[in-house]
This record gives sequence, structure tokens and C-alpha cells, in this order.
Amino acid sequence: MKLEELGKSLLYNSVSDIWFAMAEEKGWNWYDIAALKKFVYYLKENNIQIRMLPVCPAGAGEKAEFAKKVSALMGDPNKTFVIRTDVHTVNKVKSFEK
Repeated sequence: MKLEELGKSLLYNSVSDIWFAMAEEKGWNWYDIAALKKFVYYLKENNIQIRMLPVCPAGAGEKAEFAKKVSALMGDPNKTFVIRTDVHTVNKVKSFEK
């Protein structure tokens, strides 16, 4: 799913879903932890508002396990972190290069 499509379906999307969509668009390996760390740093440095929801990342499989790693990297493996996916924020996110 592309970044723009995420914003059309939900106003807020998880950092992991945004990462998966961006990796797909740019042809990157979504399991690249070093690139993910740079992405998280980029979000924070560019003042992209990240909200924390009091729910654990759910699901099964590789992407669900990766989402739990994203939450741990963001600061709490027992929370889900989301970003508002409006046009302005999506454009900022898309300018990230690993």
C-alpha cells in the first residue's frame, strides 16, 4: 500500500505501517533495522508529531513481530506509535532517504 493510500483510509497510521508502505514505494527491504533507526531519527528531527496509543501492536507473522520491534525502538514495546497521515506529513515522510 502506498503512503497516500494510508492517509485515505485512516487519519492516523502506525509508524510500522508507514515504514512498510514507504519501503514498498522506494523498493527497500522493510526489515532493514539500520534504515528504520535512521527513519525514526528523521521523524523526531523533523518534528513530525508521533502519538503513543496505550495498546500493544497486534497480529501474527513477520510484519507483526517487526511492528513490536518498531514500538520498542520508539520507547515502549507495549504501545503503538502513530503519525497523522495528512498530505503535509506524508510529503515530509516521503522526503526521507536512507
